[in-house]
Amino acid sequence: MKAKAMEPTSDLKRVFRTTVIINGALVACLFLYALMVELVKSQLRPFTGLDSGLRFQTLRFLFFGAAVGAVVFVRLAGRTLPKMMPGENLHQMISRLSRTAVITSALGELPAMLGFVQFLLTGFSRDFYILLFVSLFLEFMYFPRLQVWQDLARKRFPQQGI
Repeated sequence: MKAKAMEPTSDLKRVFRTTVIINGALVACLFLYALMVELVKSQLRPFTGLDSGLRFQTLRFLFFGAAVGAVVFVRLAGRTLPKMMPGENLHQMISRLSRTAVITSALGELPAMLGFVQFLLTGFSRDFYILLFVSLFLEFMYFPRLQVWQDLARKRFPQQGI
């Protein structure tokens, strides 16, 4: 009987651990973008961008607007996806929590990616670092937390013994 009570907890922790590894890799990519920006700046000094014919302000508004859209989408996804689905069992909920965390993390990376593309096009790194900070903030805010997952599981499935 005790082995059955331990199974949901070990499943939750196993899936959580895998999710944290994936999200950690996505966060590490943000630092790789910063490294690439610095390498390009140092090796191609002065780096003026790949396309000097582009209007900087227009690009800037487009990329910052898309980054704001990504922030809004991440906030909405982080709030709506963890809600209980009718007829859902514990394993389905754990799977959905994992999927939500990875999707939210991938979306949180969008502002930094947009900043990196903008840097490559224009050669200006300041906006990249602003958007990188936005991405790091989103990653920090929505990084999966075991206690939150356990509390959700206990609240929705008290009979499982988590």
